[in-house]
Amino acid sequence: MNSTQKQIETINNVINSTKENLKPLSVNLIFWGVFVNALSCFHYAFPSLVQSTKYSAALYWIIPSIIGMFFMIYYNIKIRKNIGYETHLSRVIKIIWGVFGISWIYIVALSFYLKNYHPVPPILFLLSLILIMTGLIVKFKPVTLGGIFLTIFTFYLNFNPGINLLLVNIVGVSLGMLVPGLSLFFSKSISNPDG
Repeated sequence: MNSTQKQIETINNVINSTKENLKPLSVNLIFWGVFVNALSCFHYAFPSLVQSTKYSAALYWIIPSIIGMFFMIYYNIKIRKNIGYETHLSRVIKIIWGVFGISWIYIVALSFYLKNYHPVPPILFLLSLILIMTGLIVKFKPVTLGGIFLTIFTFYLNFNPGINLLLVNIVGVSLGMLVPGLSLFFSKSISNPDG
């Protein structure tokens, strides 16, 4: 085998291993899709329980979400240690989602200080942008389309403020994160990166 063929084979192996390493991204999307849907469904079914005091609804959403963040950070660190290296692609994805986490904390904190400021629309819009960027970077159309759908859904929400935000969470996160995450998880080897 000449050196050119060997180099091409090495490049192909690296590309294929990078595609395989996208599986943890799918676990993150599935986790957050199921997590947010479970919180939304419970809140929708038992609003008087969740909203029993002035700050109980905020605590209901914030405390489990922070626990979920720590759990997923632990999971991602463990996966990265098992892989043994970090690609530029995985580093970019990690930074993008880290920025989302910090922005989520900022938006939630802002909602405590500003009256009549509901954090759901800006969080969903930010999430949609992060999903679009992630989908474009990893070249996986279902994730990109999930982000585009969530963007459209967020615009619809801004023009129809009376819509139930819990239902928005359920539908938006299902189609924006859960379905693309499942699609990424069950894709064979992501041999066609264009979706």
